[in-house]
Amino acid sequence: MKKQGRILLITGSFGYIGKRLLERLKADTVFARVVCTDILPPPQGLPEKFVYRQCDIRDGARIMEIVKESGADTLIHLAFIANPVRDLGFEHEVDVRGTQNVLDACARLKMKKLVIASSDCAYGFFEGTPDYLPETAPVRSTPGFSYSENKAEIEALVAGFAKANPGCATVIMRPCIVMGPSAKNTTSKSLKDPVIIGVRGYDPIMQFVHEDDTAQAFYLAAVKDVRGAFNLAADEGIRYSALARELGKPALFLPAWLIYPLVETLYRLHVVPFGKAQVDYIRYPLSMDASKIRKVLGFKPRFTSLEAVRAMIEGK
Repeated sequence: MKKQGRILLITGSFGYIGKRLLERLKADTVFARVVCTDILPPPQGLPEKFVYRQCDIRDGARIMEIVKESGADTLIHLAFIANPVRDLGFEHEVDVRGTQNVLDACARLKMKKLVIASSDCAYGFFEGTPDYLPETAPVRSTPGFSYSENKAEIEALVAGFAKANPGCATVIMRPCIVMGPSAKNTTSKSLKDPVIIGVRGYDPIMQFVHEDDTAQAFYLAAVKDVRGAFNLAADEGIRYSALARELGKPALFLPAWLIYPLVETLYRLHVVPFGKAQVDYIRYPLSMDASKIRKVLGFKPRFTSLEAVRAMIEGK
């Protein structure tokens, strides 16, 4: 009798990273079936082994039902709010409560492998942070930066789950800024502006990873016998000022006393989608040591940080 292949379930299947992962999975031979869940309707032309189940990640009963019905042994959780919204309660419900719903289903139904998307933002942005943080660096959120706060809270939930459920090989992926032709995030929008805005006296290292390299990294995390946290970056990155030069754009570094209230005012006027706390992202250095993902997962990015940004700018 032919051995049954593995079954993969993905939350947030039709989001930014989810769509790139589905493209990668078209060439996959490990999984016999891929269950795609999302609140969004499916795109046309899903391959035969891909099945769709509509699901709002905030609905714990629904996600429990889908996971049980699917018979999935591997789950990749990508259902998050990637770009800032003005409803922080909604953002928390999707990101944190949604993750708790996934963890509850995985615990009850004895999932064998779980891969969850976190972020470099889980480390927080603070004065004096050493360059190239390893995965053992403490997780601590930047106060007032909801995305960072939610990721830190999620990591605490996942750590508790992993300890209580050793039979599930749990992986936390911490990508830096994901870039590429399909990128539509706050950073990609700002890099398309005619002037690159920074904070005077600060020139942080900026790390990027191409969207297709990101999909490959998540795929490797799902199919390889690994567990634990992995920093995800293409390389050691590039200084903010050097990035502006490479893009051929002027860099305007404003004093901190001006840029924070300015951004907060623009946020209140609905000119920009984020508040003053997120200015810390381009002020304080935060870079990650990405050697572990290469050594343990065999991750070999095809694109450098700069190439990923150029792919976004050029749209190809």
